[in-house]
Amino acid sequence: MPDQVMNFDAGNPLTRLGMILVLCLAVVGAWFAIRAYAGNTVAEYLAGDDGGIDTSKRAVLLAPRDPYAHWRLGTILQRRLPADQIGIALAEYEKAVSLSPNDYRYWMDLGTALESAGDSEKGERALRRALELAPSYAYPHWYLGNLLLRTGRYPEAFEELRRASESEETFRPQLFNSAYGVYKDDTETLKSAVGNDPAMRAGFAHYLIGLKKYDDGVMLWKTLSEKDRRINREEGEAVVAALIEAKHYHQAADISNDLVSGPAYAAVKGKFIDGTFEDNTAHQTGADFGWEVTSSQQAQVGIDPSAGHESQRSLRILFQVRSKLDVIDVSQLVVIEPNTQYDLEFYIKTQKIDGADTPEVAIVDAADGTALGRSTAAPTGTSDWQRVTLNFKAGAKTEAVILKFIRASCGADDLCPIFGTVWYDDFTLKPRA
Repeated sequence: MPDQVMNFDAGNPLTRLGMILVLCLAVVGAWFAIRAYAGNTVAEYLAGDDGGIDTSKRAVLLAPRDPYAHWRLGTILQRRLPADQIGIALAEYEKAVSLSPNDYRYWMDLGTALESAGDSEKGERALRRALELAPSYAYPHWYLGNLLLRTGRYPEAFEELRRASESEETFRPQLFNSAYGVYKDDTETLKSAVGNDPAMRAGFAHYLIGLKKYDDGVMLWKTLSEKDRRINREEGEAVVAALIEAKHYHQAADISNDLVSGPAYAAVKGKFIDGTFEDNTAHQTGADFGWEVTSSQQAQVGIDPSAGHESQRSLRILFQVRSKLDVIDVSQLVVIEPNTQYDLEFYIKTQKIDGADTPEVAIVDAADGTALGRSTAAPTGTSDWQRVTLNFKAGAKTEAVILKFIRASCGADDLCPIFGTVWYDDFTLKPRA
């Protein structure tokens, strides 16, 4: 089949006119396309808070059919203009919604602006439309919940606020504040407002303890399953730390035991954790219960695997103090019964200890640091295992004591050296009948 070629007579006035019209349409179309692109670009990149109202208005002039440009202008106007001029921003939001009726962002900001203008009913309708368009997003739930809260519809409000907070953690402190502000005298309704999500309940338990509602916070934590307590371990550790800071040691130990990996790590009243150093529990800085150990060049602390008193392991401290060392960073927080007489027993041996003011073991009240008991000083030179005892009486409100290692003060002397090694083992506490 032969190729068919269409020929135009450019000399024909009608043909020439048609070509000019096509070219004009192309130029006009390109012009509007460039303007729309330029307007969108200005709105997106230059019409932020720093760009100001004039830049946003130029974006709208360049792209009057671009909903994004109107939306950006509306947000700038709402932030910059006095509250009595909110209607100007509303007009831009309404234009954005009319040009793009399926964008939840435009409906959401229209709803909040309508409420700010005093029309909560229309604002609620706009926010519910945003929620229809984006039911899984946190912000529509959050803004609708706040509107309902401000209009006194509390059950509906907290349902929306709770949904937002379950997916967006940054909302949770505000939810807790709002719930407590409304229901602080009704504990059960307060818990219902927060909901049954384990992470939310764990966070709210921490929040209540921060408000000194210790019993309510602990009780709420205890409603979590064992699995959920472990999943929310970080929040649980924060609860333990807050209770210790508040001197509620028994409650702190109870929650700490929900988080430990076995009975060897559990805080039991009147019992040391790993007092024989055989359980291989962690010995670390910042431990809530159990041995808290910080080793240094002057006092090197570690577990000796072959020098136990009646077993294999013991605590070893190697001293290389050439000048002065008043504090030995080894201690354990132990929960006890108040108003009870206790006998402390442990064993010690030394090797080539040389120096004044050898280490002692002291018991102090965890709440206020009051000294309750103090052992004899470690013997100098080299000695085999020796039994050491001391007794102390817990105060009427004492919930915990701290066992720590100390040196007697060297006074004003700049030099107070000590060298050699001390081993400790078999720490036990026994209440007197």
